[in-house]
Amino acid sequence: MKIVTPHYYKDFKCIAGACTDTCCAGWDVDVDDKSYRYYKTVDGNFGKRLKSVMVPEKEGGCTFTLQNGRCPFLNDNNLCDLYIALGEDKLCDTCAEFPRFINEYGSVKEIGIAPSCKTAGEIIFNYDKVLTFDEEEDGKPLTGYNDIDGFLYMQLRNARKCAYDIIQNKKYTPDEVCLILIEYAIRIQKHMDDERDDLIANVVKSFKDEKILDKIIADAKKKKTCDSFRGFKDIGRFFEKFNGMEVINPDWLKYCDIQEKFMKSCHDGSLYEKYVIEFEEYYNDRQFEYRQLLMYYIYRYFLDAVYDINIVLKVKNAIIGYAALRHLDVAAWAANGKKLSKTEQVDIAHLYSRQFEHSYTNFEKYSEKFMSMRCYGYSSLRRMMV
Repeated sequence: MKIVTPHYYKDFKCIAGACTDTCCAGWDVDVDDKSYRYYKTVDGNFGKRLKSVMVPEKEGGCTFTLQNGRCPFLNDNNLCDLYIALGEDKLCDTCAEFPRFINEYGSVKEIGIAPSCKTAGEIIFNYDKVLTFDEEEDGKPLTGYNDIDGFLYMQLRNARKCAYDIIQNKKYTPDEVCLILIEYAIRIQKHMDDERDDLIANVVKSFKDEKILDKIIADAKKKKTCDSFRGFKDIGRFFEKFNGMEVINPDWLKYCDIQEKFMKSCHDGSLYEKYVIEFEEYYNDRQFEYRQLLMYYIYRYFLDAVYDINIVLKVKNAIIGYAALRHLDVAAWAANGKKLSKTEQVDIAHLYSRQFEHSYTNFEKYSEKFMSMRCYGYSSLRRMMV
């Protein structure tokens, strides 16, 4: 297998009890079948403790019964009793991998870290260089082959490289990058829908021309001036409490309330836009953080369009993730007397990532809303960008 990782990946290490958060609370712990089979063989008092909290799943494996919203093995020092009793190599896949994610495409395995972990978030948002990716072979035989369209995969991989270049081009602000990515996804999606994957290369070639990118931005900004109030109203709908949505961390609701009060204080789109522009001036030296967030989303999700033929949804993940975080940052900044620390910004990002990415229920619900609600539509997303 060829292993691909962002250059900062090697810097991640769990800080365990020194962490101000815990990854062992707020969500169910899904135990893979191999670990479940082993846990059933553990003897003694710890084996009895294991068996008392394991709930078998029909598909294999099990879940641990939570206690007051916490993993039953999370002790009072926020350390893992299972790790202490059995060793690191006996952790189930969920616990051993978090906050890492792994995507496989044929003989390529892409690994990264998610901002849902504060330590990972600090690494991502502190990386102020152009992001590159490290590649190596693990020397092990392939674990299996994905049933993917090889030609489409190569087209999308080249398209993703172009998206990386757009995101990291400092000529364009993060908002302008999003305007470009919206149009980029629309054009690629059209060829995928028409089953003309060979034409994706033409889109990629055209989006390497800065004159074309400049025109996309200019056209989008002309349309935006016609109706900024609707963009103001739409972004508030990002934080609606959709039916069936899980709340992974109660602090998420705290920031939802902060943004709601902020939106009410703005009254209309022009005042909100004034705040955003002022915040961007305040945050000017840290705009690279938003570029790294966009890079994270494109790296993690873009190539998954090879499975569901929905590149628009993958790009929306990135744009909406950026828009939501920037909006919450502005609201918190205003509430704090126009100040925002790096610590709070990382905390907000970790709350959104957990809410959006780390609940199967929420992820499916958000994906459905992204493709159906007007506030997540192309026109609305364009209006939100300054």
